[in-house]
Amino acid sequence: MVASRFAEPIRSPRTFEAAIDHIIDGIERARLRAGERLPNEADLAASLEISRPTLRQALRVLENSGLLDVRRGAAGGIFVVSDLIPAQSISSAVALEESHVLDVLSARRVLERAVTERAVEVATEDDYAEVHRTIVLLREHLGNRPLVMRADAMFHRAVVRAAHSRQLELSMRGIGRSLAPIRDAYSGGLANDQHTLDVHVRQLAAMRARDRAALDEILEEHFGMLEIALAEALGRPREELFALR
Repeated sequence: MVASRFAEPIRSPRTFEAAIDHIIDGIERARLRAGERLPNEADLAASLEISRPTLRQALRVLENSGLLDVRRGAAGGIFVVSDLIPAQSISSAVALEESHVLDVLSARRVLERAVTERAVEVATEDDYAEVHRTIVLLREHLGNRPLVMRADAMFHRAVVRAAHSRQLELSMRGIGRSLAPIRDAYSGGLANDQHTLDVHVRQLAAMRARDRAALDEILEEHFGMLEIALAEALGRPREELFALR
């Protein structure tokens, strides 16, 4: 293992596909062989200058393709499994991951809209105060990407709690876990963080006013932030990916 940086930082849009390419390049430049260890997760994420959710998405693809073995726990680590780069298997695993991302975003459309409509019916002022608190936190941390992402996730959890449905909360919890790396990989930088803040402010106002027409437009705009970025990354029309009219 060389002492220098294992892999070059990702300067292109921070998708998991770019992380995969950089990890493979790092393995080849470091001349790692089967059984040898990559840097640990924290060091690898720092080297690539990406978050852990995006790194884990890339590692999952490389593990599923048979290149890496990711072992959890104190005696764990990230190990090379094969001296040969399984390019075809990696391409297949990437396609499966992209299909998973599309499925998550499609499910999000259905569930998050239902949750928000339910919250409009039953939310209390205390619920709305909690949603507003997450907006304040997001505004306070603009420019700090990891903290913005935390505040964004808190906003969505607060809206779910405002629906006062345990079953919807459990359903959205699974969507939220799957969305974390997707939001991180495709949601862009400071300009999009500002856009997220603006959308959250308008969504809360529409929910409080029970303005369903405005809320529907805002939700569509909110869904579109990730969907458009994904469509551009895949080079396919958003309307085709999400069956939009």
